[in-house]
Amino acid sequence: MAGIPTRSLTAGTIDPADRIAELERENAKLQRINKVLMDRVERSMDFQGGAFSLFQTAIVLEQKIRERTLELERALHKLEDSNRDLARAKELADTMRTRLFEAIESVNEGFALFDSADRLVLCNRKYLSYWPSVAGRIQAGIRFNDLVAMVAAAGAVSEPPPDVWLRERMEHRHDLKGVFLNRLSDGRWIQVNERRTRDGGIVGVYTDITVIKREEERRRESEQAEKSALMMLNDQLQQAKSQADQANLSKTRFIAAASHDLLQPLNAARLFVSALADLEQPAGNAELVDNIDLALASVEDLLSALLDISKLDAGAVTPELTDFPLRGILAPLATEYAAVAAERGIDLKVVGSGAVVRSDMRLLRRIVQNFLSNALRYVQGGRVVVGCRRTGDGIRIEVWDNGPGIPRDKIAEIFQEFRRLDTPVTKGRDRGMGLGLAIVDRVARMLDHPITVRSEPGRGSVFAVTVPRGTERRAVRPASIAARPMTNRLAGTSVLVLDNEPAVVAGMEALLRGWACDVVSATNGDEALAMLSGMPQPPDLLIADYHLDDGALGVNEVARLRAACGRILPAVIVTANRTPELADEAKAAGCLVLNKPVKPAQLRAVMSGLVG
Repeated sequence: MAGIPTRSLTAGTIDPADRIAELERENAKLQRINKVLMDRVERSMDFQGGAFSLFQTAIVLEQKIRERTLELERALHKLEDSNRDLARAKELADTMRTRLFEAIESVNEGFALFDSADRLVLCNRKYLSYWPSVAGRIQAGIRFNDLVAMVAAAGAVSEPPPDVWLRERMEHRHDLKGVFLNRLSDGRWIQVNERRTRDGGIVGVYTDITVIKREEERRRESEQAEKSALMMLNDQLQQAKSQADQANLSKTRFIAAASHDLLQPLNAARLFVSALADLEQPAGNAELVDNIDLALASVEDLLSALLDISKLDAGAVTPELTDFPLRGILAPLATEYAAVAAERGIDLKVVGSGAVVRSDMRLLRRIVQNFLSNALRYVQGGRVVVGCRRTGDGIRIEVWDNGPGIPRDKIAEIFQEFRRLDTPVTKGRDRGMGLGLAIVDRVARMLDHPITVRSEPGRGSVFAVTVPRGTERRAVRPASIAARPMTNRLAGTSVLVLDNEPAVVAGMEALLRGWACDVVSATNGDEALAMLSGMPQPPDLLIADYHLDDGALGVNEVARLRAACGRILPAVIVTANRTPELADEAKAAGCLVLNKPVKPAQLRAVMSGLVG
């Protein structure tokens, strides 16, 4: 028997009704096939007429019909399963779509999805709320360029201008780099973050950052206000600093002027006392003269220290850093203090050093000098050693003594003004005024030279200053050797004294005449010129005060007197002004400088050197 064509039923047809109709057509076709087969068998039976053939044919037909029926039943079952799966998938898709819409609507940010052709697929109400004037015209399928053109035309964005905003928005849409900020016409700020999807579409998240922007604006306003306040405060501080600087300058000028006025009578007193000391006195009077000299020396030291402190506090002292060997400081100090140490029975040893340091030579000498004088003041018949040690990149200058020592809790106190330890000393004059270490502290801080103190009560102290090493050597003038008094050498020396203070003139005359000098005095330059014209020959030496009446200066009057004599007369300028500028001016004029109050021994040594 020829095979029966069959058509397999496949599951997964999208429309169940179409699938059922197709199965019904297949069933009808099978029935027609069965009928044809039955007719053929019957005709065959008619032709053959055999009973066995009919029976055999009936069995075959029954088997075929049963197979076809089972196939049809299996196809129907598959169709039912497919329809069930399809229904479940559709239900799940509807559920997921619903949930997606609910999720998009629930977020705080605006959301918009565009397809690969840049047509709007979906958006949430938050997105539409940003464009209230055109929200009703934003529908699925609208192109992005049409949407933003509509927003710009409606004036929904306040800045920049609509045409500029539209161009910048499309440029950002093309690049999708970074974020894009929109300032809406209602004052809100919207930040746009966009990313491209796998299928070429664009998803955008629109975040309202108005609160952040307002906070930034408030912060900027606050910072601006603080900046303005700081600038105002800074102006006030600058003004206060200027006033303080002016006050310091005025204080320095006042102290300098007051010191000059105080030093003038003090200078005269020292001259008178020195003149008295040169005369023969009864034993009682000689002791009184010595006590007066000691008292005047104490006043001189106090005024000198106060003047130095005022200059340091006012910033009137400017360090001149140079490289020089330490022997230029240590050798003169050894010579200067040898007699003092011997008088007090102190074994003084200054260990020489060839080390080169970088500092201000004059100020560093003041530090070491104060350390040394302090040690000699408090040591009673003991020993004082001055030496140097190399430490890293510096040189530490140390002054050792075996004096009474300093308690640990008093070390910081000794660097304050007018602070002195209650330590017994040899004489009342040696107690000092408590200003030497205060000056050391100020000078060391100005030079940035660390000061260290080690002390043990009953065993002594070590004061040290650390100075940076220098790299260059410069010539240092050898220490001047103290000139021995040679009264006979000054005998007959002709001296012209020029000073506007009569007391100083009288004191200087008494002192010089005690040394057997011929003295001529004047209170101003014109009077000195008149005196000079009446002298048989020019004087051997000029001694002039720096500050004279009516603003006249001693160096200028010395120049006039030299011009009148026709030659350079040796001259000494006496002044209370200790500034380096004055010293340079006097040096340029070819004059030596002595600071008030004049020490008679120093004056005698200078005069002997000039007329020798």
